[in-house]
Amino acid sequence: MLVGAALVATTLVPVPAAAAGAELPPPTGIALNGQACGAEPVTIILDGARRLTVRATFDDPAVTRARVELMDAAGGLEAAGDVSVVDGALDIEASVYGLTDNDVNSVVVRARSADGAQTGPALGCAFLLRYPAHRGPSVLPVIGADAVYAAPDVPRGGLGVRGAFLITGPVSADAKSFAYGVTTSARGEPASWTTVPAGENVVVPVLPTSTGVQHLQVVEIDETGLRSPMATRSFDVAASGGAQAAPPAVSVAEPQDPQPGDGLVPLDLTLTADLPDSSLSSVRDEVTLYAGTTEVARTRFDTRTKSVLVSSSLLGTGFRDLRVEYTQYPGATPVSRTARICASACSYSGGTATVVSRMWSGDRSHPSYNAYYEARGSRFSPTAASYTYQWLRDGVAIKGATRKEYLSPPADVGRRVAVRVTAHGPRMKTRSVTSTPFTVRSRDGMHVEYGALAVGGRWENRFCYCTTEDGDVLGRPGSGRAIQALMARPGSRTYITSVLPPAADGSSSDVALWFEMKGYVQGRGWEGLKRKDTVRYVGSVGENRRLEAFRIAPAGPLAASYDVWYRAYVPRFGWLGWAKNGESAGATRFGYRIEAVQIRVLPRGTRVTASGSGNAPYYDKGTQNQVSVRPYFRQSGWKPGVVGGLTSGYPSTTQRLNALRVRVDGTYAGGVQVSAKVQGSWRPYVGNNQVAGTYHQAKGTSAYKMRLTGEMAKRYDLYYRVHVAGVGWLGWARNGAAAGSTSSKPRATAVQVVLVKKGGRTLMSAGGRAAYRY
Repeated sequence: MLVGAALVATTLVPVPAAAAGAELPPPTGIALNGQACGAEPVTIILDGARRLTVRATFDDPAVTRARVELMDAAGGLEAAGDVSVVDGALDIEASVYGLTDNDVNSVVVRARSADGAQTGPALGCAFLLRYPAHRGPSVLPVIGADAVYAAPDVPRGGLGVRGAFLITGPVSADAKSFAYGVTTSARGEPASWTTVPAGENVVVPVLPTSTGVQHLQVVEIDETGLRSPMATRSFDVAASGGAQAAPPAVSVAEPQDPQPGDGLVPLDLTLTADLPDSSLSSVRDEVTLYAGTTEVARTRFDTRTKSVLVSSSLLGTGFRDLRVEYTQYPGATPVSRTARICASACSYSGGTATVVSRMWSGDRSHPSYNAYYEARGSRFSPTAASYTYQWLRDGVAIKGATRKEYLSPPADVGRRVAVRVTAHGPRMKTRSVTSTPFTVRSRDGMHVEYGALAVGGRWENRFCYCTTEDGDVLGRPGSGRAIQALMARPGSRTYITSVLPPAADGSSSDVALWFEMKGYVQGRGWEGLKRKDTVRYVGSVGENRRLEAFRIAPAGPLAASYDVWYRAYVPRFGWLGWAKNGESAGATRFGYRIEAVQIRVLPRGTRVTASGSGNAPYYDKGTQNQVSVRPYFRQSGWKPGVVGGLTSGYPSTTQRLNALRVRVDGTYAGGVQVSAKVQGSWRPYVGNNQVAGTYHQAKGTSAYKMRLTGEMAKRYDLYYRVHVAGVGWLGWARNGAAAGSTSSKPRATAVQVVLVKKGGRTLMSAGGRAAYRY
């Protein structure tokens, strides 16, 4: 390819020689790569691009076109083409990949008419083409020298401390010698060069005369004196007292044995980092392991770490010292060191276990003040390959606490905590040590923050909404404002309730910052936790759908240490009872809104008192519709029936409730039986929708017993309670127990009946009142 400098390139193709035209003048001169040339060859040294620039000049301005021919050493036409002549000169760039090194080639130029019909006399130019090596030779530090000068950021040796470098071999087959020298400038050449014959694995000595970063420059020279590009190896000569020790040539490690008992001991051999990765393919090194005088393994490094298998029969038992001999290149003096390995059944000695805090504030870094710990094992001899951990409370293993990190729960307060660290290694007997126990100090407990968005409210970005905490009332009972979204999250000034920091092994724990929650959304039913901006919530936003019920379960790393209690204020019911740990709170499918909420976080197992109303925590219309209760009053007769959960009667009056009709028409077969206590005597049970009590004007009904029958009795528990004038609601009775007054003197004015699925939590009575008294 010939490329015109002034005009479009023209491809050179082999063509027959053209006849000279007498009318056109010859060129006045030719220059190659800036050198004037003629019959006597000029030497052209090319870089890796292998491109030749040709310039020819003409005195006659009428010449506008010329032909250029590139001839090889045998006179064959390598390429040819017509190019434009501009202002008496042509400039082109030609690829010479087809021409061989150290041969005399030629360029011929002649003028040509614009139509190509005539050519002028030729002017030739001979040149000797030379291709230097495409790179300098590879240079490595000699391992085992008095000082291994490895890198510019690793100070080694010092003034007068001899080092050596290895030139691994010539790059070009024409190389006759190497020249080297040391300079303090990375871009400058040495003040003097030392020449040695080229060959494989040539060692050149270095004796520093100054400290600091220096540069060994090496070039390769052929028989004509042509030099390769310069290879540079930079190194740091240490000031007095600042030298770093060289690492061992080969390190020996004992990996986990993938096939224990197979009679082979695996060993990992790692080559020193003083040798770059490039040396792995350019050096014919070798490493040999000896047990005593017996060779047990031999290999070479084609990777940084090489694995070998040693027959256990050559090693015996217990600890064994191996001699490790590394030969950097053929003929080099081996570099030896001793590596101690475990042949089999070896015992650790020493070892310590300590506990440190992973998170703390101020100067309270001692674990006794904090709640997130890390175990550390050290000082085992030999160094352990790995550790396992068991955390202890008062000397007893804590179930499941076997990670290096330990999140201390509230149960640890006032107790003595320690960790047992066990060292492990290939073919080693395990050894366990225990840290010094410490007593965990009192801590801030768990808290809860919560908030809500009312129907019609506007969402505020980057706002937590958690404006209420620890059992305070959120919302306004009786306001008529419905909650559409509820947010809640646990918190503590001591305990971690957010995502834990990465563990020492790099693993992380996806710990919930918020509770696990579900919400019953108007028209859609139960839905999970949602996220908007950085806030997680249950319910809906911007849809004006009321939240009818919700569930909150403990979450986060301390979920097993606390209970979350919560309740809702619902019109027609008032404050409902306290729900706990994922139970439902609210009223679904009645079409009722939640106007207020309370949430509390308490230590696991703490009991709470019932709501002042004594209501159940949750009512579902689909469940309670299976029950109908109709009251009878002497003054006003039968009143409309109500479904389960609602009040049958008039708690705010003194009218005596004298009789009931209770009907259970459920999903499953069965019904209800009711017994009434009239004028001090229990009447027989009556069936579904039958009158329990009396119409008699002079007799008073004071108590009831109710029980389910058939399949319904297997699926549900039946709860019921009585309201007594001047006293209030008595406690809940269940499944045939008596509810009401022991005598007929106090007036029963209302009842409530609730169906609860089997397995549900027992309803709590207001103020701890008994169901049957007075």
